[in-house]
Amino acid sequence: MSATAALNMSEPNKPDNDLFELDGKAESLEDFQLESLQPSPAELEADSAQQTEFFLPDHDPETPEETDQLELKGLEKPIHAIHVEGVQKPLQFHYASNLLESLEAQDVHVPYQCREGYCGSCRTDLVEGEVAYLEEPMAWLNEGEILPCCCVPKSAVKLKLKG
Repeated sequence: MSATAALNMSEPNKPDNDLFELDGKAESLEDFQLESLQPSPAELEADSAQQTEFFLPDHDPETPEETDQLELKGLEKPIHAIHVEGVQKPLQFHYASNLLESLEAQDVHVPYQCREGYCGSCRTDLVEGEVAYLEEPMAWLNEGEILPCCCVPKSAVKLKLKG
């Protein structure tokens, strides 16, 4: 049997004999202490550093940046029209780093979680148009679905939001 306990199993089919007995070889419990229910000052400080709000950029992603952007052989970044079913105002993609940021900057609510293509929470139907992925998404996509958090439009797009 083990060094700390032995199980009396002389008659395994008889439940009354399933006794748990200490064998007297247990180590000393002098070093044993219960954890405090009150957080330590270091734990309190670490908790205060946790993010408690959603990520929102400090600037509007659909406004041009003050710094020079990477130019593609002298061409300016293209402007693509975005149509979202149920949204009446005209939308466009121009300066944002991905489609999700562009939609958020134009007051179109798209549910999201990771913003990096892992979770699939921002999954949206692509009705018309083409997109390019900045990084291949890890989330599973069905035919006709895109993840706006990690793609940019290659043409005018028509979207149908899931939520």
